Amino acid sequence: MHTQEGRTAAGRAEMALVGGFAGLSIWALVEQIPEVVTQPHAYLAVFSFVSGFFAVLLGLSGPYRVARSIWPALCLSAVAAVLFFAAGLRFDTLETFFDAGYPAIAWAILLAVGTPFAASLLRDHRMVWDYVHLFDVSWGILVRYSAAWLFAGVFWAVVFLSDALLQIVGLTVIDDLLDIDAVPYLITGVALGLGLSVVHEMRDYLSPFLVLRLLRLLIPVVLAVVVVFVIAALLQDPGALFGSLSRAGTLLAVAVAMISLVSVALDRGDADAVPSGWMRWATGALALLLPVIAALAGYALWLRVAQHGWTPPRLAAVCSAGIVAIYALTYAIAVMTGRGWMRRIRQANILIAGLVLALAALWLTPLLNAERISSASQVARILREDLSPADAPLWELQNDWGRAGQRGLDFLIAQMGNDHPEYAKAIAALSKVPSKWELEQVTQDTRELRDAKALLNSLSIIPAEADIQAQNLLAWSGYRLRNWAELCEKRSDPGCVLLLGDFQPTQLGREGFLFLPTNGRNFTVFSVFERGADLFIGANVPTEGAMQVTRGHVEHIMEGRFEVAPSSRNSLWIGALELFPEF
Repeated sequence: MHTQEGRTAAGRAEMALVGGFAGLSIWALVEQIPEVVTQPHAYLAVFSFVSGFFAVLLGLSGPYRVARSIWPALCLSAVAAVLFFAAGLRFDTLETFFDAGYPAIAWAILLAVGTPFAASLLRDHRMVWDYVHLFDVSWGILVRYSAAWLFAGVFWAVVFLSDALLQIVGLTVIDDLLDIDAVPYLITGVALGLGLSVVHEMRDYLSPFLVLRLLRLLIPVVLAVVVVFVIAALLQDPGALFGSLSRAGTLLAVAVAMISLVSVALDRGDADAVPSGWMRWATGALALLLPVIAALAGYALWLRVAQHGWTPPRLAAVCSAGIVAIYALTYAIAVMTGRGWMRRIRQANILIAGLVLALAALWLTPLLNAERISSASQVARILREDLSPADAPLWELQNDWGRAGQRGLDFLIAQMGNDHPEYAKAIAALSKVPSKWELEQVTQDTRELRDAKALLNSLSIIPAEADIQAQNLLAWSGYRLRNWAELCEKRSDPGCVLLLGDFQPTQLGREGFLFLPTNGRNFTVFSVFERGADLFIGANVPTEGAMQVTRGHVEHIMEGRFEVAPSSRNSLWIGALELFPEF
């Protein structure tokens, strides 16, 4: 008994020591190493190697002794750090590199997915493809880390509460200790290591099986929702439903949830899987519906990429959709081939996990340089479609897509020369504005001018000799210019009509009406008035009684069958209908 207690205490001390070293290492990386390693990319390599090493080491330690876990942790973190360093060379600064986000995600995936395989190698190199062991290790690491971080949070709550209590009697010893820069990192590391050790000791009581059993309860709920969604989606126009990256992201998230639930239901083996009956049938149905969700997500991404070209988020989404599609096809084929489908899905999970590892590594290599692919795609799109600067990703090329983006921007400038002054203005503003939002303000006039020109080209102006330029419409709000331009471009005769006249002789400038079709028969009417060089939109014009401005009325205007006649005020008379500009 004493021997067992001694081993337990030694194990806890060992893990607390490793956690403490991890905390102090992170403190050194944040506070001290930048002053020693001044080259940004060298610092990136050191940071990713040290932090990755301790993350893997703490994940492996517990089930395995620390001494045995060091070598695989070193190997895995070294490979990930080299790839992370190579990806960092695409960017001039670490700030833009980390702002990109996706290389860091790929690095984290390498460590997270690679750790269970490293654990299998520790146990027996012949068990690297053993699904039972990989399943147990993966869920075990997740539960241990979650519980340990929860313990670290509670530990800090106790520290703060203790400090508050001691300060009541004038003792500031805890506060003084926390003022030492390294101490908070040390405390967090020790608490995390200690928590990991205790959670492993209590693995018979706090195991993944409770979590897995709870997650199984979600299978019929998710199945019902997916069935309703698929039926509703198939009855609607997919182009209107899924032409959005956010909706593709939602579909991919649902697909990942479905994959996770199927894997949870199948557990580590047939003996542990959901019992035969309706739950097993529901799991198979969920696997068969997965290709539908994967196909809809792929279609949504295809629409987005075809319309707007490649960007790093779209490329990451397509890579994710590709992995989801492989899961979907293998799951569906496994179920449809009949008996033994659960065993086939488990084996497929191992192979696809290896594929995810390879894809994460590939993302960090020049072979899958998201910034280079995106820059080439967007520059070609700008030149091909003659985009306005407001619609071109100039900020991303300059600031977000690293050296590849800058090369793309230089090529764009060389290709355009002096033929596009609006681009010269926008590109010159790139170095003067600190944010994308401010750049959009600079290029907003260009966007609004384009919309004003589109609207003006779609308007029938009366009288025909009225001199109205696109610049005269820039006093209208941007959303009105954009929405009305789209509305008027789609309408056939009489379409949208702008009528100007001298409705207030005592005022300088003209007044009039803008007629906008609301449906096949009626029109909405706005007052317009001229002040200086600008034409302003006034109030919506109410009609007398129940009379509405109809297509027939507007056709009369187009034919000249109207008059501007005085009453107590000058009004527009279309037969018996009187309209007056309201301002």
